[in-house]
Amino acid sequence: MHEKVILGGTFETLHKGHRELLRLALSSGKRVYIGVTSDDFARRSKRYRCSPFSLRKSRLEKFLGKELRRVGIFKLHDVYGPTLGGDFDAIVVSNETKARAEEINSIRRSKGLKPLEIISLRMLNASDFKRLSCERIKRGEVDAEGIRKKPLILAVGSTNPTKLKGVERVARKIFKNFKLRGIKVSSKIPGQPFDDDTLAGAIERAKVAKQKLKADYGIGLESGLFGYEGKYFNCQLCAVYDGERVTFGYSMAFEIPGELAEEIRKTGKTMNEIFSRLSGISDIGKKKGAIGYLSKGLAERSEMSEQAFICAMIPRMSSLY
Repeated sequence: MHEKVILGGTFETLHKGHRELLRLALSSGKRVYIGVTSDDFARRSKRYRCSPFSLRKSRLEKFLGKELRRVGIFKLHDVYGPTLGGDFDAIVVSNETKARAEEINSIRRSKGLKPLEIISLRMLNASDFKRLSCERIKRGEVDAEGIRKKPLILAVGSTNPTKLKGVERVARKIFKNFKLRGIKVSSKIPGQPFDDDTLAGAIERAKVAKQKLKADYGIGLESGLFGYEGKYFNCQLCAVYDGERVTFGYSMAFEIPGELAEEIRKTGKTMNEIFSRLSGISDIGKKKGAIGYLSKGLAERSEMSEQAFICAMIPRMSSLY
């Protein structure tokens, strides 16, 4: 355990992430120094209205309880506070502010001071797998425990019923309260994408759907053909966009008969056109799909959408990413 540990924050709502950060600091240092942003600094750095410093400090003291006897709370007027010259051993930060701690250490080294040990805590997600923050709590999306309050809006960049069905199956398993909407997106990629075009199409669908429907998540699903050792495999890609980052997932893949793959590549025809002709099923891509026809009903296209969406959500659901 370190002798002196420092951390800082606005501590407006004192949500679950704040409490975890404070507990980490208390378990890391014998003496803990907590900087709470001044009213002026809060106004300059936050996009939402904050409670007065005295009230935020009072809430913090109440949470600390008996631990307050080994804590020093001070007013923070900028992002550095006393860290550039103070005699501290470690700084506790979230992953989001770790870069600032590294900058502080760089400045300390330039002054001939020992760097602080950086103790970081992974940012906590709310129940919708989006980052838990004061701003989201202020907007009424989640509560201080990270529980979603408003229905989650999922926008799929397609009106294809097989894609909507696959996404809905997964969403029912991982979200308690959501609304699923589909919107037709005119993609800039070829009607039947190959290789990298498939990923580009999925990303475009996700971003356009989120923007147009003002959704929490934009979901893009794109089926494409991928070449490997002279053969072509059909796979569905999913891109999930939350306004900041995109996560990806892939479905199972199956081999396309060589002659058909070449016909698609040479003529520009789509999988839907080719297999609608072969099967006699109009718009087969909106029904069981080519995989349903080739597997004699053992698998269907909606399962590919389901698998791809699950895999795209894994980096959001697991704390290891």
